[in-house]
Amino acid sequence: MELSPNVQRIKYAIRDIVITAKEVEKQGKKLYYFNIGDPNKFDFDTPDFLKEALIEAITHDKANYYSDSAGDSQLRQEIINRQKRLWGTDLDLNQVLVTTGVSEAISFIGSALAPGTEILVPSPLYPSYLSYFTFNDITPIQYRTIENENWQPDVEDIRRKITPKTQAIVIINPNNPTGAVYSPNTVKKITDIAGEYNLLIISDEIYDLLTFDKGSFKSTTSLTDVPVLELNGISKTLISPGWRLGWAILRDNTGKYDAFWEALAKQSRIRLCASSPIQVAVSKILNKESDYLTPVIKKLRERSAYFSKRINEMDDLSVIPPKGAFYAFPLIKKDIGDREFVIDLLKSTGVLFVFGSGFGELGNGHFRSVLLPDIETMEKALDLVENYMKTLNY
Repeated sequence: MELSPNVQRIKYAIRDIVITAKEVEKQGKKLYYFNIGDPNKFDFDTPDFLKEALIEAITHDKANYYSDSAGDSQLRQEIINRQKRLWGTDLDLNQVLVTTGVSEAISFIGSALAPGTEILVPSPLYPSYLSYFTFNDITPIQYRTIENENWQPDVEDIRRKITPKTQAIVIINPNNPTGAVYSPNTVKKITDIAGEYNLLIISDEIYDLLTFDKGSFKSTTSLTDVPVLELNGISKTLISPGWRLGWAILRDNTGKYDAFWEALAKQSRIRLCASSPIQVAVSKILNKESDYLTPVIKKLRERSAYFSKRINEMDDLSVIPPKGAFYAFPLIKKDIGDREFVIDLLKSTGVLFVFGSGFGELGNGHFRSVLLPDIETMEKALDLVENYMKTLNY
């Protein structure tokens, strides 16, 4: 069977490294998993009110049918209500598309655009953007984020990299993998450039409520009048990654992106719909609960502070303390490839991180860690990392 050459472009370091980890585990090594951003693998759980809403949707509402391909109308309305409640942004029901997680939305975007299109993406970045875009012959042009400035985007680097082929600028805020929260002033400067060059902003805000400093994050749609395609969902802020429910929102008053939006909608129709029971369940609670994240953020803030302190005390490692999401992106100061470092550390200690080069050009020489394990587990794992660092002789 002849395979598409595009398949060879698919890389996803976050799960690719697990193949090596399973081989190490088979040899009897205890593993400490710091690779996948799934809170439910640790001491976090999907809120009871969401679980109860799903049971109600399946039983009382009998929501076991195919829903509208664009999404359940009540859920889309609640997504609009959420945007208004949190960020003061008015949206159109017909410009909300429910997807099977944000990953599907990224896939739709890549498939909708003409081959040869260039899209500016931050570096480091979530690797799905690289794979979905290159799979569809879209060229991701990586713009710099500045490590010693809390991983803020280099606005002038964005401007320098715009060409006649550029169609959009991606913002990932709060950021995976660095844990950065972009300042509203920086985001506004990026959107001003988009307006100047007539570009679409694609704003990934899946971690929007998971910030450690209250008020530090503002949704892109609240900061600009230029067209914005926002990507969001329930995986992170409703602690339900396995439910696979996300959405795309187009805020465009110009009509320029009508054909693009229809191209996304067409793809939603050929895959029928996102899970109907989950859509109905989420529509009931999306704007009714708010306190459940308080203990979650408290845990993450404490774990982030502990992780950052320990890493910055080690020889040949350093990290910019995260401001949101649940990731950190330490720098390796030794002359060793980041992939080699991660694999050798895994085999030596059982501690599993993800090599930074899997997150783009500026990920080289780094690794990504989740901040989800409890402090006791972190302490054990970081003790092993500290001892390992003392043995390096490269």
